[in-house]
Amino acid sequence: MLSKLLKVAGIFSEALRDAALFLRFNAYSPFVDPSKRAFYKILIEAHTIEKGLSLPNPKPLFGKDKVRFVMAALSRYDIRHSPVPAHMSLGALQAYANFHARLGVSDPLLDEIAAYLAAWEDRLPKPWQGGTRDYSFNGQPPGDLPQLMASRSSIRTLRPAPLDPDRIVEAISLAQLAPSQCNRQSTRVHTYQDRARIQELLALQGGSRGFADNVGNLFVVSSDICAWGGPGQRNQAYVDGALFAMCLMFACRSMGWGACPLNLAIDHRTESAIRRAGGIPAGERLILMIAFGEPIAPQTRVAFSPRRPAAEIATLHA
Repeated sequence: MLSKLLKVAGIFSEALRDAALFLRFNAYSPFVDPSKRAFYKILIEAHTIEKGLSLPNPKPLFGKDKVRFVMAALSRYDIRHSPVPAHMSLGALQAYANFHARLGVSDPLLDEIAAYLAAWEDRLPKPWQGGTRDYSFNGQPPGDLPQLMASRSSIRTLRPAPLDPDRIVEAISLAQLAPSQCNRQSTRVHTYQDRARIQELLALQGGSRGFADNVGNLFVVSSDICAWGGPGQRNQAYVDGALFAMCLMFACRSMGWGACPLNLAIDHRTESAIRRAGGIPAGERLILMIAFGEPIAPQTRVAFSPRRPAAEIATLHA
């Protein structure tokens, strides 16, 4: 009994330490290097431009505030920290300008973008690795693991038609090959094909504007909290759930479907509302949603989303 009480006390202690660590190093902390904070903020906002351009029918002049924010933030950013945000932002801005040129749209914002890009050409020569890129579903599954990993991208141009439930179960079975701590297998997958319920769930998630009407198949990945115990395991539900979710997206790609992960960076109130709307037990922690389905067409466009060079993220210890 005493050991169990000590574990409960440890959970509270570790929660306080988690909070202190997050407060010290989060994106709003004045104690964090400003260049590091700017790096992530610019990537996030530039990606919103990429996402908008990858929708089935982007609205002309969407995201004006985001565009101006990216230009202002990049002007203040020190690219010696990493050139990736600059590449991504400039590529996204160029793609934004090209999109409107094809539509024949004119606006003062587009003139601002043109002048801004011209001023950057000597500072960071083209090609800029951002914006959107062509993506092809050729009807054949990728031949090996590198091809499978390289072929996965977030697809927002989906057919709303429900998929065959047997094939969905097949994809879930493939994802069950994901590693799980001590083989706990705590991950759960809730699948939805009712359009009204999907729209309710997506509205609570809030990150699928512009393509929610095209979603006819939706996963909500969760993890059974009961599988974990003690302060040292407080975050493991997310680890197991995320490993499973990645395998599930690869399984979707191997079956010729498009898939788009939708984060659940939400508060407890919203998480409870999603559980109620989705009929998900209270003892399951929500990991993320995945919109999936047949692609609208074999050829589409996706966010470029350049990756950092491996040397920027790798620390090779002796």
